[in-house]
Amino acid sequence: MKIIPIFALSALFLVGCGGSDGDSSSPTATTTNNEFSNPIGEVDEVNQTADSTNNSNTYTLPGSNEFAEMMLNAVNQVRSEVQQCGDTTMPPVPALTWDYDLEHAAFVHSSDMANVDFMDHTGSDGSSPGDRISATGYEFSAWAENVAVGHRSIETVMASWMVSEGHCKNIMSADITQMGASAVVNPDTRYGTYWTQVFARPR
Repeated sequence: MKIIPIFALSALFLVGCGGSDGDSSSPTATTTNNEFSNPIGEVDEVNQTADSTNNSNTYTLPGSNEFAEMMLNAVNQVRSEVQQCGDTTMPPVPALTWDYDLEHAAFVHSSDMANVDFMDHTGSDGSSPGDRISATGYEFSAWAENVAVGHRSIETVMASWMVSEGHCKNIMSADITQMGASAVVNPDTRYGTYWTQVFARPR
């Protein structure tokens, strides 16, 4: 099996979850082809089709530095405006900064999902998002994670997350101040591309 890590940041399926001061979590709404973890809640995996207009099996993702800039810009753009997350109107919130420990936590999880061919917030080793963040040495007071598979661009994965209530709330949370993200490609798997966004506020 050939594994190709494209970048350390975190596409048909989505997942979102979050936490604060530990690993407490509470369920939030489930959305189509999405799962999200958010103890700032956790949601069940759902199926969804992405990039249906592009049937090609080949595609290119940007390099890591460009990817980080593009993902951070995409997140901060939506955070700068009022967003409708399901039935909840979310006000504009301050821009996030990029953190390389959070990027690493996202990369570890995207790589795990790409190697084992699954999508979930729980890693193949049983780790939670909070465990993976802590393993980098990052001390958090709050965290959230969005996961997706199958999407081929930042634009499409962000569009899918923003129409999913739980993912949208994670992105728009005023409880987080930093983020990292990753997308890893493995063409020998069901989903092809494995995305992770990790958000946190340092302690």
